[in-house]
Amino acid sequence: MNAKNSLILLKLGGGLLTDKNEPFSKRIDVIKSVVKQIIDANEKIILIHGGGSFGHPLAKKYNVFDGIDKSIPNQIFGVVETHHSMIRFNSYLIEQFLETNYPVLSIQTSSIFIKKSNKISLESLDILETALNLKITPVLYGDVLFDKKGSFSILSGDEIILKLCESLKSYNISKVVFAMESDGLYKSDDLGGNNCNLLTECYSSELDDLILADLGQKIDVTGGIKNKLTNIKKICKLNIPVQLINGLTEGNIFKSLRNQKIDCTNILINE
Repeated sequence: MNAKNSLILLKLGGGLLTDKNEPFSKRIDVIKSVVKQIIDANEKIILIHGGGSFGHPLAKKYNVFDGIDKSIPNQIFGVVETHHSMIRFNSYLIEQFLETNYPVLSIQTSSIFIKKSNKISLESLDILETALNLKITPVLYGDVLFDKKGSFSILSGDEIILKLCESLKSYNISKVVFAMESDGLYKSDDLGGNNCNLLTECYSSELDDLILADLGQKIDVTGGIKNKLTNIKKICKLNIPVQLINGLTEGNIFKSLRNQKIDCTNILINE
């Protein structure tokens, strides 16, 4: 962990930091706790956060996910409105760090990523690496993704994590941490899903065979979590372990960054 080029990627879920049932809402106490834990841990990280109630409602309203659709009124305005909403949320998060004189730098995701020939390209890796070398924590976030074909979509925080894992060659990424609203993945003991237990440890090769428990709002087994697991498997193939932790549990983020034991899901790379 203390090696010169060791690095942790920390993803803060949008649902952790905002109330997803109320547009443009912030969970201020959670945000302040998370920021304090990151500062106290004082490890070299790249921080990525989701959009939550600031990004998803607008992206859904204007169908930004699927690109140009002339049947949607004011869609182009909706693209920039979605982007600006994410800037406002990101700015609030940045201010929490700066108030304690902790050096973080907002990196505008839509300015360093672009889609080319159906592939996501990270165009400005040097900016991230130079910031890290200066002991500045880069902060990225889910944002609009422009396509060189003349369209757009959304680049999620999980996709940003994967692309960073693929691209950062000057640093040894010791692990990726996803801070969520549950303790991790829960596996069902039966097909009916009546009994479930926290999956504390598994290998990435075992993910496809898991029967996940449906915990309602805590974990979305029908969509979001499946997409997350797809990205996690790709991350593990890069020989990077993954940890899924409960960001609502006080101290969990600090302990994770310091490699202390917590109740969570650890996804190990296959030997």
